[in-house]
Amino acid sequence: MRVPRLGRQAILFALGILIGAVVFKGENFLERLFIDLRFFTVSSLHVQDTQSDRVAIVTMDNRSEDVLKVRFGSKWRQFHPGLIEKLNEAGAALIVFDSKFLDEEKQWDPGFANALRRAGNVIAGEDEPFSTTTALRDAFLAIGDLRWKALGKVPRFVGQAADPAALRSLSVVAVEEYARKTGQLGPDSRSRRAPGFWIDFRREPDYFFSFSYADVYLAAEGRMQNPERTAMSVFKDKIVLIGLDDRTSQADRFVFPNTMLRQYPGVYGQAYAVETVLGDDAVSRPSPWVDGALTAAFLLLLLLALEIRARKTRTIILAVLPVAAFIAETLLLSTANLWLGYAPVITAFAAALLVHWIGVRVTLASSLSRAMGFDPHLMEAFRRESARLGGPVRKDVTILIADVRGYTAYVSGTDSAVVSRVMAEYMAAMERCITGEGGYINKYVGDEIIAVFGFPLASEASAERAARAGISMLRELAALAAAWKEQGIPCIDRIGIGIDTGRVVFAEIGGRTKSQFDIIGDCINGASRIEHLTKEMKRSLLISEEACRGIEKDDSLSGSFGFLKTVAIRGQGARRIYGLIA
Repeated sequence: MRVPRLGRQAILFALGILIGAVVFKGENFLERLFIDLRFFTVSSLHVQDTQSDRVAIVTMDNRSEDVLKVRFGSKWRQFHPGLIEKLNEAGAALIVFDSKFLDEEKQWDPGFANALRRAGNVIAGEDEPFSTTTALRDAFLAIGDLRWKALGKVPRFVGQAADPAALRSLSVVAVEEYARKTGQLGPDSRSRRAPGFWIDFRREPDYFFSFSYADVYLAAEGRMQNPERTAMSVFKDKIVLIGLDDRTSQADRFVFPNTMLRQYPGVYGQAYAVETVLGDDAVSRPSPWVDGALTAAFLLLLLLALEIRARKTRTIILAVLPVAAFIAETLLLSTANLWLGYAPVITAFAAALLVHWIGVRVTLASSLSRAMGFDPHLMEAFRRESARLGGPVRKDVTILIADVRGYTAYVSGTDSAVVSRVMAEYMAAMERCITGEGGYINKYVGDEIIAVFGFPLASEASAERAARAGISMLRELAALAAAWKEQGIPCIDRIGIGIDTGRVVFAEIGGRTKSQFDIIGDCINGASRIEHLTKEMKRSLLISEEACRGIEKDDSLSGSFGFLKTVAIRGQGARRIYGLIA
């Protein structure tokens, strides 16, 4: 059944929306992939001629472990007072440990706690409320929550509880304390509101100054002990984040959205979060309804593109559409911090285009089947039978051949548009008569129809079904002719039908690029010769003796045909011919 064009478009549109609906939220793998690609694109295109003037990083790295000769852990608290002193001497505004202080170290905790109280600007983190050791808890300026909403094992979203008494995110606590000292952040920052914010990853990691713990700890005469002899003044007025960079462990290392598979310490995630809040640059993620509306608009563009008749132009537009959508969404992310869903757009686009392509292929296959004389289902049935038999397929069938009388004269004397309409209606009606009796049209040869009753469709009573189809065809033509004449349309009103029964060979004929399902046998020629006799005998429907024997058991047909005469048919000898009794 053919679906009207508008109906096909509606189906494609509805299917696209349905497929896109499953990815309208930004927390699925596909959407994360595309937002990460956009972050990477934006950060790669950004000319990074400056570095952060508000955030710096100090990493407790493997080199520092070797230099200080102490393994990572609570024993590093013996070094923290010296590090804090060096940073504060350099003018650091705030010192933030991206680490937990769970275990008690009686040897080092008193000195560390005194250093914290003297500094008055050190913040720590914990992932469970009140899990920080008692000896240090009150010495810190504040304690923040280290927990992330990690999507795809990557920190992406900083959650903010609505309850003011709840433990707040480490990055937000750090910025609030920084704001109290500098007054650089107003009270209405959207990044600090519940339920939280998406982190802005539009800059590459080297945007942040990052130094080894040991180089800062061992600084002398205002310069670090790194090869560049960097001045400690780099920390002036900055929030300094201190975190672990253990390359032997994957516990606190991440592939951030803009790093394309390069791993960085988790403290960089805190740096991005702090920078996001400081600049009030949280990425805005609209509701799924916005993604749905965007997907609907994109699908409408797709449907319009599919209506373009110029194949080259249509192909170019279809290729450009998803790329243009990605570029537009990347620009919105770069300029307006707006994260629009691309996964719904591309999945809806791909699904609709795939279904459209399948529909085109099915329609084309159906058209080719009608044009080339075989149905793919019939071909498949033939191939299965051929494989079962291990060779050619030979079957007893009944062949019906019908031909329009006076067709050449009709065509030459009638407007081509009228001929086209009349023949289309005629062929459609004849096909209904044939298929209604379980036959199929093997091929059209001009105005001639060659139909088969038997294999690969139902093989029983093939002659009876062919005869009934022939009678039905004559009745249908009479009704059509009456309707055409009533409308004043020049028409055809006579056909000749020949029917023969016999054994044929079914074969797949053709080459590499074109093939068709065909039949070979004497009864093909017999039906054709009998059809030609309808002109001579002035009968509309003639059948062979073999076909007549096939209808003897059908009471409704046995009296409908009578013997006319014996005719010598070239290549077949004498044949007894029967005609439809008027």
